[in-house]
Amino acid sequence: MPRDDLMKTIAFSAFALVLGTSAALATDYPATITDVAGRSVTIAKKPERIILQDGRDMLTVALLDRDNPYSHVVGWSSNFVKSDPGTAKLMDQAFGKAPPVMSLSEDGEVDLEAVIAAKPDVVVAQMRAQKSFQESGVEDKLKALDIPVVYLDVMEAPVEHTAESVEVLGKLMDREKEAGEYVSFYKQHIDHLNEVIAKQEAHPNVFIEAKAGNKGDGCCYTHGNMGFGKFIAALKGNNIGTKLLPGQTGSVSLETLLSSNPPDVYIMSGSQWTNPENSAAPLGYNVTPQQVSAALGKLAQRDGFPAMKAAQEGHVYGIYHQFYNHPYNIVGLEYFATFMYPDAFKDLDPAATYATLIKTFTKIPDAPVVLGASAPVTQ
Repeated sequence: MPRDDLMKTIAFSAFALVLGTSAALATDYPATITDVAGRSVTIAKKPERIILQDGRDMLTVALLDRDNPYSHVVGWSSNFVKSDPGTAKLMDQAFGKAPPVMSLSEDGEVDLEAVIAAKPDVVVAQMRAQKSFQESGVEDKLKALDIPVVYLDVMEAPVEHTAESVEVLGKLMDREKEAGEYVSFYKQHIDHLNEVIAKQEAHPNVFIEAKAGNKGDGCCYTHGNMGFGKFIAALKGNNIGTKLLPGQTGSVSLETLLSSNPPDVYIMSGSQWTNPENSAAPLGYNVTPQQVSAALGKLAQRDGFPAMKAAQEGHVYGIYHQFYNHPYNIVGLEYFATFMYPDAFKDLDPAATYATLIKTFTKIPDAPVVLGASAPVTQ
């Protein structure tokens, strides 16, 4: 066969393979989907009108409906805009007017009139809202109106459920190809973390101060077996909060922390909260590393902190708070890995991972962002 004909044949075969693959990944409606809560949910048609009980799930939609994640969302809760105004503003600039905000509390306080008026094809909720949705009757009321509820999870079991959540939403939205691309990326990075950590003989004692400085200079609100505590456990660290808390979250006094299990690594989560008493490290978009470092430095100088082992050894860090409940939490996990095992992960670059994620799997604009940092070392 002449070379030109051969090349045409190869090109045609490749094109046919792509078409076949795309067809194989297409969702056929009506579709029965098993959500992350293990429920079988029937979706009558490709959803054109979606409501997000947790507004932060817009970041998962951004992985799938890349040209404009706002285009099929007809309502969402306000928590995304309130918790991360920098990202919300960036997305508004890129994708236009944001969807209407609705009352969609995970505690079951749902404005059913607004939900019904929006005529959704489906309500997507986080699994932590399931109990209240059932006990308050929200789930049954929506079912009676032929509005299915599909549960995702990126917080209660972030490492186990994030990829599954993306896959579930991908099937729901007929975006299985895009979901598969991100899930492959996510799992490759998780596998690398696991491979390196499996070789470590020592595992650090870690304390996470969640929302450090959010309400002034008090200390020390933390996560036990949830949120960032799950990150520490996934990376085989010893989460001090799990040992000291009676529940999943709560506050530990600095005196208790210093006397019982002094941390080898101290991590403070921060964000650009707008409350007037906020002194947290302003991690997120359109902030400089110098601003973040200065804020971390002030927090690390609170009474008693300079005596802490982690402070004296230069192991005090800052992490973008939203990662505890975020589909891009692989970046947060990589930051934690570099904080907890700096020698083992000295070649790991979480900032580059985030840049690759945004540029490859979304059309969220590339903008200056700081998502993890070290506090200045002071003696």
